[in-house]
Amino acid sequence: MIIFFINVVVVIMVTSMGSYSSEIILLFGAYDQQLVNNGEIWRLLTYAIGHMSYFHFILNIPILIYLCLPFERILGSLNFLLIYIYLSCFAAIFILFFSGYSIPLAGSSGPGYGLLGMYLVLIFPYKDMFSPFFIRFIIICVILGFMNTFIVPDISIAGHVGGLIGGIILSVLFVSFKLKRLTI
Repeated sequence: MIIFFINVVVVIMVTSMGSYSSEIILLFGAYDQQLVNNGEIWRLLTYAIGHMSYFHFILNIPILIYLCLPFERILGSLNFLLIYIYLSCFAAIFILFFSGYSIPLAGSSGPGYGLLGMYLVLIFPYKDMFSPFFIRFIIICVILGFMNTFIVPDISIAGHVGGLIGGIILSVLFVSFKLKRLTI
């Protein structure tokens, strides 16, 4: 829930300044390649707590809540926050190196895809610990999400792919270290 509350606070702050615009989302830490190249590296993280519009926020948050809550419940808020930071940065590094976006980017879908990547790895060795509904939900989210990524314009393909790869890497490490207690 910590990620949800941070995102809500940012939406409230943006709303208090008027409405969404490039200037305002940049003020709240949106990713901008030129600014990152000029040393504003915090944007590799802060982009993930803002959104490009109210619609973007409303689209991302329900999925994130459903994906975040099980991990946060199992790992604790602080550990989950560290995972979310890692996934956010991993997705942003992909954007930095594999994307030429000249417009500001913001949103939690990069780390959201990271969570999907984690679940994709974990549902196989630990499938007895996941409900059949949850397994189907994850698979459908990945399929529909990637269809959306490549069909809808102005979506950061690098951010989505980077997040997914970051989540897969993190889950492989979890499985390698025998993450035994996982019940979702």
